[in-house]
Amino acid sequence: MNPSIPVILRTLRQALEEHVIPELDSDFARGQAGQVAVTLDWLATGWQEPLQVLQKGNAAIRNSLQGVEQELDRLALEDDRAQHWKEAAASLRAALRAPAEETAAEREAERARFFAVLDELVVAAGPPVAGAEGTGPLWSQLQQALDALADAETYLGPIPLPPEHWR
Repeated sequence: MNPSIPVILRTLRQALEEHVIPELDSDFARGQAGQVAVTLDWLATGWQEPLQVLQKGNAAIRNSLQGVEQELDRLALEDDRAQHWKEAAASLRAALRAPAEETAAEREAERARFFAVLDELVVAAGPPVAGAEGTGPLWSQLQQALDALADAETYLGPIPLPPEHWR
């Protein structure tokens, strides 16, 4: 996954302070670069994902988690460990409850619940299995949910770093 916007901004500030500012010759240029560093830190501290972006990402995650819910219900009926799957489904249903308010804070809390429940479900599912038997379909749905979560977390796309950065 790509780092969050605040992490990117703080990394830029640190690089500016450690590598760029010491190389500048004039006091004026160092002062201006220092102001840019302070501004980057201020932006990182106050950054909040736009509400509509949170809503869109959470809706995609929620849709993919509904497929996971169906697979958990199927396993509760077909598998020997019915109670295990019922508990996992109950945990998922609790995470899928809609937020009380349409605020960015509520949507961020919802995203955190999705993270937590996906972690629990991956552990509950056991080792990954492919195919149409056993937990294979559950793993297919979990992969889709994890992909939706990754897409929601990287809505700005990959960081456009130059190739020499990776050497």
